[in-house]
Amino acid sequence: MTTRRHPRRLAAVVAVVCAAGVAAFAAALASLGGSHLGAETAVGLCLFAAAMILADRFPVPLEGLDAAGVSLSFVFGVAAVMLFGWAAGLVAVVVAPAVGQLLDRRPPVRVAYNTAVHGLAAGAGGLVIAPLRGGDVGRLVAQVALCAAAQHLVNTVLVSAAISASSGRRLPSLLLASVRATALPFALMASAALTLVVLWQRSPGLSAALAGPLLAIGLYQRSTHRALRAMRLALTDPLTGLGNHRHFHERLREELQDARRNRRRLALCLADIDDFKLVNDRFGHPAGDRVLAEIAARLRQGGESFRLGGDEFALLLPRASEESARRTAASVVERIGALELEVVGSVTVSVGLAIADPSRGDQGDLIRRADGALYAAKQNGKNSIEVAVPGLELGARSAA
Repeated sequence: MTTRRHPRRLAAVVAVVCAAGVAAFAAALASLGGSHLGAETAVGLCLFAAAMILADRFPVPLEGLDAAGVSLSFVFGVAAVMLFGWAAGLVAVVVAPAVGQLLDRRPPVRVAYNTAVHGLAAGAGGLVIAPLRGGDVGRLVAQVALCAAAQHLVNTVLVSAAISASSGRRLPSLLLASVRATALPFALMASAALTLVVLWQRSPGLSAALAGPLLAIGLYQRSTHRALRAMRLALTDPLTGLGNHRHFHERLREELQDARRNRRRLALCLADIDDFKLVNDRFGHPAGDRVLAEIAARLRQGGESFRLGGDEFALLLPRASEESARRTAASVVERIGALELEVVGSVTVSVGLAIADPSRGDQGDLIRRADGALYAAKQNGKNSIEVAVPGLELGARSAA
């Protein structure tokens, strides 16, 4: 029932925002119709609109943002409102993304919503700076800061509202995640907008000097994002999205060092799918891959999880006592045992649990003890947990 409501909820959000955007655009056109645009202003608007179209074509990727990235067109949008007034700035901010997205053959509804959001954001920016019109430096800085903050806030709220309406995710959590990911980049772009305004006011030709720094920022961020993405891929299992064998050993080493330094406990769970070879033999490898993905999703709920290879997984539980680690492992076994997978049916896992002793033992010792406990769980009927006895690699006691 919830999923059927989402399209209606999204349609309501889109309708309200688009109607408000049309009204704001009409008001801007009416305001411009009653005034005379000079040749310099008209040329400036065209240049800013062209710059926004170009910036939208090459968004800057941003870590932690579920989108293609952020657009440096924000710099030109804020500057347009500051330099040419809310009405002219709003028209430029609406027309530029509309042209770019239509060239990309985006769905008309999405184009309408995005341009309405941009228009409302520009209108909000012009509205908040209206009482602060003046020529001194402090007032100019305040105007740019308020205009940028208003545009960013309206854009964030309306985009998050559409995502919330379509996906059912909670709006406050979406807003918080978006603000965390974009606050610093948008603050830096507001600073660039201030520089653009000052240069344009001094001499429009000087504004071209900002193209180099903006291009350098974009190229640097794209290069950094590619490097981070390559690093993440090197540490991630492509099938399950969990950390891979290499990432597991890096994280285990870090957590062991932290446990020794701060005299804290660390628990390691090794989990293995029971009779997984039979699943592959009976239902095929595609079905086996789906089982691995489902198991990974349940393990992720328990803590930091890794796929070590094949059907073997690991779960790191920093600062966990033996009792709490045992409860976590039991909940994982129960969640997986309760699964009813399409085609395959039910599957179970066996888990070996070992607690690190901060005063002695190394990474290999902890893994060997957890592996010994896992072997004992397999030998004792599977679908169970065994806890490693301290100091004994193959010794284990049941977690019943």
